[in-house]
Amino acid sequence: MQVRQLKISNFRGIGALDWKPQSPLCCLIGVGDTGKSTVLDAIEAALSSRWLTFSEVDFLDGDTATPICVEVTVGELSKALKSDERFGLYIGGWSVTGTLNDEPEDGDEPVLTVRLTVDATMEPIWELVRDSATHPRTLSNRDRALFGLVRLAGDDARHLTWGQGSVLAKLTGDADDAARNLADAYRTARSSAKLDKVTALADAAKVAQAQASSLGAYVQDEYGPGLELLRGGFSTSSIALHDGSVPLRLAGLGTRRLATLAIQRSAITEGAIVLIDEIEHGLEPHRVIGAIARLKEAQAAAATEKRAVGQLLMTTHSDVAIGEIEARNLYVGHRDRASKCVEFHAPSMLSSFAKLMKKTPRALFARRIVICEGVTEVGLLLGFRDPFCASNRGVPVEQRGVAFADGEGAQAPQLAIALAALGYPVALYRDSDRPLTPDETRDVVAAGVVIFQYDGAMDTETALFTAASDAQVQALLDYARAEKTEESVAATLKGRDAELTPEMTSLAFNTWELFVTADGAALRATLAEVASKKNWFKELHSGRAIAPIAWEIVEQAPASAFSRCVRALGAWLYA
Repeated sequence: MQVRQLKISNFRGIGALDWKPQSPLCCLIGVGDTGKSTVLDAIEAALSSRWLTFSEVDFLDGDTATPICVEVTVGELSKALKSDERFGLYIGGWSVTGTLNDEPEDGDEPVLTVRLTVDATMEPIWELVRDSATHPRTLSNRDRALFGLVRLAGDDARHLTWGQGSVLAKLTGDADDAARNLADAYRTARSSAKLDKVTALADAAKVAQAQASSLGAYVQDEYGPGLELLRGGFSTSSIALHDGSVPLRLAGLGTRRLATLAIQRSAITEGAIVLIDEIEHGLEPHRVIGAIARLKEAQAAAATEKRAVGQLLMTTHSDVAIGEIEARNLYVGHRDRASKCVEFHAPSMLSSFAKLMKKTPRALFARRIVICEGVTEVGLLLGFRDPFCASNRGVPVEQRGVAFADGEGAQAPQLAIALAALGYPVALYRDSDRPLTPDETRDVVAAGVVIFQYDGAMDTETALFTAASDAQVQALLDYARAEKTEESVAATLKGRDAELTPEMTSLAFNTWELFVTADGAALRATLAEVASKKNWFKELHSGRAIAPIAWEIVEQAPASAFSRCVRALGAWLYA
């Protein structure tokens, strides 16, 4: 099963939402309280077989006068769901263009729409709805179980026991004699507590260990059933999964979450809708990567074998997790403060977004993003963080939710436009030696992107050298020599101008005019040209290294194109 459309109104922090997931794997991100977890909660509330209780806090602003309504349109239906004896009369059609047709048309996918409503009585009502149906069909918990929804919270200790409703109980009860197996477990526990001799329990523990290990959980000894008598007395919940002699519920958070996730996953029927909130919680980066890889592999295997793929809907605040998914799997959420309407948008320009997700994924968690034309500009801005902070009452740019990202040259304008379309406030920081075309300028401005570039046709190197004092030019030269070697810099300068001999250029810059026909301005222009062509500063670390020199230029040459551009950008960061 897969969610084709989700509509939410007046549920918790969401006033309204209409979202159409378009991938078997959907990763929801968003800055602050954008309703990511609430989306998963709404899907669970509508499709879970559990009877959920509601209270005033589940209503938007606590206003029970306006009912909660959640509608989930589900595709990739199982045969049981499509049968006329079950729900066949309520099947609609989902077109290739992403619209819901009351009567299925040629080429449409069969879908069912489940509606959950809760009014002031706090009594939830689950129904199948269809416009042409005379009456909606009420759904029981057994009916809802057919939608195969699993919420992988990952830290639910009940799934580490054989208690009623736990996944381990389901694994043990795969055979027809489930009741007899549990009865045997009770008798065994009462007599000698040698639960590892109960075949059904031992087999379930082995399955749990294999699945947990595959997801990256640390197994210290061997999983097996053990007795853990708590204050509630003896029950099936007293039979808990142990790693050796230690109850698994006492393991580390990461291992506990991965083990719980794996155990639940082992009992998932084919084509299940799986919900995971904050997949990275308690996990080291390598275990986040491993868990996502395994979940993706399971979907890929199902697709290859032409089985129902199901759907994985997850949220994350981890740049590691973002780096492990595809751009087409990403959905960025934004919530309007006034109306409390929530929207989730998928990125355009998938190839550029893929690079951003691999190189600078943390930018997607920012409140505002500066797309830089190249790594020199990124390095400079990273190096400007301290002076920006000092000149803005000690408030760091990170506290403003700012991120800097490399736009990779000519792709920067389109990437900025694509980010703006997702709802981010975006600025474009670029040099002006290659001006934007009129069409590019129009599109960038129309998207709401703010452009920061130097007055006049100059690149960053020209903007720096032309505004630098003699001492600052000397400092830039010293860095270039340390980075590229003195011999390389000297040979490059001599190749550009025969008057710039190695003997002369080894002297202090403020003496150069005594030995050549060029004046200071011309010498600065030559240095800027050579620096640009020979990539003196075109590395991230180089930009950061010369940032203190560049900031001196900002402060000491306030009328320069470089200073005006940087100060304007700084004002935007703190606006």
